[in-house]
Amino acid sequence: MLFNAVALWPEVAIPTANVNDDAEHAVFIARADDALAKGENVIDHWLPTIDLGFPEFFYYQHVPHLAVVALGRLTFGVIDLFVMFNLVRWLLLVTFPLTVFWAMRHMSFGDTAAAIGAGAASLLSADHRYGFEYDSYVWRGLGLYTQIWAMHLSFIGLAFVHRLLTQGPGLVRTALTFAILGLSHLIYAYMMAISTAVLLLVNARRATLRVQVVRLAIVAVATLLITAYMWVPFLAQIEYLSTSPYLQPEKFTSYGAPTVLGWFVSGELFDHGRLPIFTLLLGVGVVASVVRRRRLGLSVVALLVVWLWFYSGRSAIGPFFALLPLHDGLLFHRFIGGVDVAGIILVGIGGGAAWDLLTHPRAARLLDRVPASRIAAAVAGIGIVLLPASSERWTYYGYQTTWLQQTHAAIAADNDLQTILSTLRRSPPGRVYAGLASNWGRTLDFGLPFNSVHVYQLLTAEGFATVAPPFGGQSLNSDLQFDFDDQRASQYDLYDVRYVIASPAVSLPQFLVRRAVTPRYILYEAAPSGYAEAVSLSGTESFRTQGALFAAMRAFVNGPGPETRAYARFDFPAPADGHAAAAVPACPGGATIANEIVQPARLSVDIGCASGSPVILKITYHPDWVVTVDGAVVPTFMASPSYIGFMLPAGRHHVIAEYQSTPIKAPLLALGALTAIGLIGGRRRVGF
Repeated sequence: MLFNAVALWPEVAIPTANVNDDAEHAVFIARADDALAKGENVIDHWLPTIDLGFPEFFYYQHVPHLAVVALGRLTFGVIDLFVMFNLVRWLLLVTFPLTVFWAMRHMSFGDTAAAIGAGAASLLSADHRYGFEYDSYVWRGLGLYTQIWAMHLSFIGLAFVHRLLTQGPGLVRTALTFAILGLSHLIYAYMMAISTAVLLLVNARRATLRVQVVRLAIVAVATLLITAYMWVPFLAQIEYLSTSPYLQPEKFTSYGAPTVLGWFVSGELFDHGRLPIFTLLLGVGVVASVVRRRRLGLSVVALLVVWLWFYSGRSAIGPFFALLPLHDGLLFHRFIGGVDVAGIILVGIGGGAAWDLLTHPRAARLLDRVPASRIAAAVAGIGIVLLPASSERWTYYGYQTTWLQQTHAAIAADNDLQTILSTLRRSPPGRVYAGLASNWGRTLDFGLPFNSVHVYQLLTAEGFATVAPPFGGQSLNSDLQFDFDDQRASQYDLYDVRYVIASPAVSLPQFLVRRAVTPRYILYEAAPSGYAEAVSLSGTESFRTQGALFAAMRAFVNGPGPETRAYARFDFPAPADGHAAAAVPACPGGATIANEIVQPARLSVDIGCASGSPVILKITYHPDWVVTVDGAVVPTFMASPSYIGFMLPAGRHHVIAEYQSTPIKAPLLALGALTAIGLIGGRRRVGF
């Protein structure tokens, strides 16, 4: 723990914008804090700055983010919220070995096995494979913030459910832990459900099987009730959560059994780039568990086998794949987490078995012949186990510290960009574009010699609404940002991009007006029509699948539609694919649009048209947006690419569009709270 505390402290001491998914998590936290301050629903609000807007907490597990917000409020804002976020990450990473030690002791493993497992837990190395190696979490890594919570909760939940199956008490704490896990990381909750089934199969006894099943059923029902406010709306409107066609195929299919088993045997899953000490100890742990034939050790071996099988992917699972709930959307590459849970425990078992051999009476008598030989052997053994891992991790974190320092210094020294950002903050609001990773945007890199933060990522961290390479890409519009063409005036109007930051070397169209010029950057301003626009409808297109919808959206973005203002009405999800050519003309002579006021979850505007017209709002479509015309609610529909559309009656009207939390969330949240209170109260009365 001390090693990690020192090695990872630069994560807190050098607060630098993130290049990985933590950039997105930091924005989630800042927006949740803002929503709380404005009286919005903190568990279901609109995030306007990323991917043309999206209700992130409607779909994304949010307890880890709300914990940072709560700590910020409890400390009265003395600590900057971004620093608090980094501090929470640091604390969770530093204390993970303590959680592993406690969990293994709670499962009745010996002190030595628990200590070795805990020591190994934070020193895994797997070359950024999304597992428990700290490559997944640190600044130079992947930014999987919610998975840090899942690591802790997976071990705690495993310990609780094992004791529940083998000894009886702990039903309430097991259910509450599983519920928090479900609200922190859905994939890991999914894995814990399967792990629980494996533990039941290994630890089932005919005399107690019925009782064990009843206990688990109560845990399952309680967990589902407590988390219902999250998963019921999620499943009801899952079609509006994007499944990116650009996501690497192996994330859905994984890598196949030969590759995964090859990594496992060679040490790539636990000891990448160093001597495979942990892998050898894991092998010793497997042998010791099988030889001893104790249910506890066999349970962990069974977990390892099952998760290696799942991690191998769809080809390895074969016909069982269709039996898995939600199988079409499962990210099989994340099942490495199950391998890591079992592997860490088995490393501890292997280390404990090696220690038992060393302290066996015969070995002890041999060692006693040499003064202080036991102590020397113990020190040497610990050094052999931890030195290669610690050395490799120290080098890894050393490079990170250097890159953190260089990035922080480069951003701080870029006075030209600070001038541009100051100008933007004083300007009317609008989306900002600073290039893409596929074009000149990659050159706005602060002159750093490695792949670090770019200007488009810093804009996200600074809270600007952007058109930029997506992070998580949850919005149906996310991946369309890759198609933004900065040479076409209609594209600026389509995406409502008002500002562009580029270097003087970049050639941009003459319709962009220079607003600020520095030696390194030029701030341009476009003249888009605004968030609201009266358009024509070319017809209605129906789609059953996201894939077909995305193809149509891309065809619109890259076709003549943005120039002609001829949008399509999309019926999605529909029972069947189809097309209806019922065109609707735009307002003759153009609509009058005035007094547009854009807020994070609300837009108001005055629109006038003599004959009525279709209107689009350049915000990602979601059915929880409510549009009123002069106070009366009007139906909305999805318009290409995936915007909010509605029909405006003839005349001049005051239009308000507002994101409203889905009505079912509040009663389901109350149900969950009552369930948790009932469990805690029942525990006191009944003792379960």
